[in-house]
Amino acid sequence: MKISVIVPVYNVERYLSNCIDSILNQTMKNIELILVNDGSNDRSGEICEMYKRKDDRVIVIHKTNGGLSSARNAGLEVVTGNFIGFVDSDDWIEPDFYQLLYQGLVTYGADIAVLHFKKVSDFDKIAFQTDEIKIWRCFNKNEAMELLFANNYIGYSAVNKLYRSELFFGVRYPEGMLMEDKATTYKLIHNCESIVVNESTKYHYFLRENSIIQSTFNNKKFDSFTIHEELIKFIDNYYPKLAGVVRGRYVYASIRMLFMMIKSNYYEDNAAFERCTNVIKLYYKETIVEKRMKVLIKVLTIAFLMFPGLPKHMARCRIFSMLFKKVRIS
Repeated sequence: MKISVIVPVYNVERYLSNCIDSILNQTMKNIELILVNDGSNDRSGEICEMYKRKDDRVIVIHKTNGGLSSARNAGLEVVTGNFIGFVDSDDWIEPDFYQLLYQGLVTYGADIAVLHFKKVSDFDKIAFQTDEIKIWRCFNKNEAMELLFANNYIGYSAVNKLYRSELFFGVRYPEGMLMEDKATTYKLIHNCESIVVNESTKYHYFLRENSIIQSTFNNKKFDSFTIHEELIKFIDNYYPKLAGVVRGRYVYASIRMLFMMIKSNYYEDNAAFERCTNVIKLYYKETIVEKRMKVLIKVLTIAFLMFPGLPKHMARCRIFSMLFKKVRIS
């Protein structure tokens, strides 16, 4: 039994040692750590090589910059483990993170095990221990797919999970796109038979101010819409009972995009606002009647349907931009 852990690395010299140490110091010792240096121009590549010299469990790949998906895919090409995990290079995992995930997999004969996050905004306080929760919840593939879209209990993220390696046969992360986890996690769930979830928060997720997810609006964010349109086709084909909630999630994504434009004081591009409001117009009925969508999302759907020009007017006003920066919808 071996766990292969893939860590994409790009210009993270301040955080990288902390991340690597947390992986090599796992109570689960049979770990293969694959560090993929994705064209870093700081000391990240040197740090990777230093750990390779110190620990024979470390494999280092150096490649030209291609983004997170490209780095993960490069790691997937060389894995030798029975199980696969991912860690982001500025995050930190507790010593029993993979032991707990592995126990969940083997105890319940599952294909994917999931733990929860602890989000940390101060990097100097990222490394601490949390209590283990003993309860595991088990779901078959259909139940897990529903949970993926109904709430954040399983979540799109790749890094809080451990997968049987065979799930990745024929599955890779989409290169050149944002929201790569959203494009991939549902395919992995489709390939599995069962999933187990434990609410222990053993993964410490560092919220960097300049991270891709935290950054201001730009049109590249619409990669999420392209992915969601592919997702709708997939769900209609294999899980038609989830058609309503998946369309509701598309409306939810559109509302979040409008909020991001308001927060960013972005109002020059009419096409960006129209793309969001067109999704709302197309799927508002499914969203309103869908029992798995939150009331707040339904209210916002109706509001933006009735007043489609409102988000752009709000984006023009710096006061609204400042106020909306304090607002989160989830």
